[in-house]
Amino acid sequence: MKEVLEKVRRFCERYGVYLALLAFVALFVAGLRVLDEADGGLLQLRSSRSDFEDYYSASVRMSEHGDLYNMEAIRSMENTKDPGIDVNNPMELLQFSMTPEGQAYLQSLKGAGSYLYLPFFAFLLLPLSLIGYEVAVMVFQLSSIFLLWYFFVLIRKHHESMDRQRFWYIAFLSMLPVASFLSENSANANVGFLLIFLAGAGLLLASPDLAGGEVESTARSRWSYLGGALLGIAAVIKIMPAILGLFLLGRRNFRAIGAAIATGLLCLIVPVLYAGWSLNLQWHLDWYDLMINTYSQYGVVRPYANNQTISAAFSKLFVAGSDPEKQAAAGLPILFHSLEDLGSGGAFWLRTVIKSIVYSLVGTVTVLAFIFSFRRKFLRPDKRLARVYFIQALILVSLLISGVSWFHAYSLLLIPLAFRLAGSEPVTVEEKWMIGLIAFSGLGNFIFSGTVRDLLAMYSVHNWLMFILCIWSIVFTLRTMRQETEYV
Repeated sequence: MKEVLEKVRRFCERYGVYLALLAFVALFVAGLRVLDEADGGLLQLRSSRSDFEDYYSASVRMSEHGDLYNMEAIRSMENTKDPGIDVNNPMELLQFSMTPEGQAYLQSLKGAGSYLYLPFFAFLLLPLSLIGYEVAVMVFQLSSIFLLWYFFVLIRKHHESMDRQRFWYIAFLSMLPVASFLSENSANANVGFLLIFLAGAGLLLASPDLAGGEVESTARSRWSYLGGALLGIAAVIKIMPAILGLFLLGRRNFRAIGAAIATGLLCLIVPVLYAGWSLNLQWHLDWYDLMINTYSQYGVVRPYANNQTISAAFSKLFVAGSDPEKQAAAGLPILFHSLEDLGSGGAFWLRTVIKSIVYSLVGTVTVLAFIFSFRRKFLRPDKRLARVYFIQALILVSLLISGVSWFHAYSLLLIPLAFRLAGSEPVTVEEKWMIGLIAFSGLGNFIFSGTVRDLLAMYSVHNWLMFILCIWSIVFTLRTMRQETEYV
């Protein structure tokens, strides 16, 4: 068996470029489903809806100097009288939508709360608002796959002495454990690939040694500003990458930190060029009202089946009504079978548990970043793995504590995977188990049946596995810091 596996490995390594090309083509084909434009909004009836529709609609509204966040639709939701049906029941909602009253009701809610990003992202997509949806989405999909490919190209630049076939074989291997995450990104035409490029390239430019290859002595100072700028853009598009600033702090890369802050502030201001100061301010106030004063005030935010966060996990286990249809099929909730059973006391303890875990994770990685910033040992060449797994821990913390992290958001784990496998250090058995945890969700969902996938999602198995991996990554980072062995 070992001989057979070795022959397969040598064969794959020989044709690494073609394997990687096949992976990118498969991602493009998976993304073709987004060509059909759906209804949009919170009460979505068609499965073909893509995240890009939210981005596209927002950029169109911005081009018209309109209501970017559809606040009027949200107010309509608050003021509309009870339609007299259970809106969480798909059959009732479908039948209701076929009536004139139902069509009018759903039209009033169209797009409500669907675009949750800062104005900058809609501003970035303004050129696409000038063309039709189908052309715009294909441009977005092709650009996203190009950026994913270019992320690997940047790593390749540090491995010029490595055989090209072998490098792209390694790139293919790093994509394999997160294959279903990447596929879901493409199928939903979301911002995932763009974030992988911005965050991954930003980290690599700010800290070239992460690639595990040949690094010029002047490379860090030359590219730190650009790396920080890319991370700043990523943080403005989706707040989550901001936590990677803790890595820059631990790395003592204050050039990149300064560039990230300056670029982030510039991104907040730049829509002024198109809409003026007052409208840009109003859009930001609407975003603040929607995200901070509304969604963040709930103990749990949008805890549907594929939301794999700490808050959603506890909600699905203990709170009735989080995802009624799938909860019932999975035999959930475990304790509180109605909101009356939960009561104010139960809600208080549930929020307390969730916040305790969230603050503990954030506090731990923040303290570690400060400790690493005072220890030059963290910068040593033989501590590259400590830096890579600290990045993995930071990414996992940001995903776990978010109010909403859909299943495919974990595709960001491709960044530390690519950094790790590109290096020359031998992969230990422990690391293979860690990669296996990722592959269980990121590759296994291609194998699991629909029923099994629903059960895994409802019990938040993916979330708990990533929580274990997060703690494991922190422990591995600390253990690597204590080791004195240097790789040659």
